[in-house]
Amino acid sequence: MHEPTTRAGAAGQRGERTEHGGGGRAAYPRVSPCLHCARPVLRDNDARWIHADLSYVCRDPWGGLTATTAEPAPTPRV
Repeated sequence: MHEPTTRAGAAGQRGERTEHGGGGRAAYPRVSPCLHCARPVLRDNDARWIHADLSYVCRDPWGGLTATTAEPAPTPRV
């Protein structure tokens, strides 16, 4: 069982709304497909986008590195 986070600076304790675009960022889901390679991306501890396999750099379909880095695809409008 996980213990609740009570340390200072934990998400949500400074009045931020991290999941819903708080702090001046655009609202993205917690995990989004990458704009360049369609692999899942999320934010790291420094609020930079990173792929779910912990790689900042995108990969082509054969696993080679590309010249692009993790960036979420725009959220589709309904």
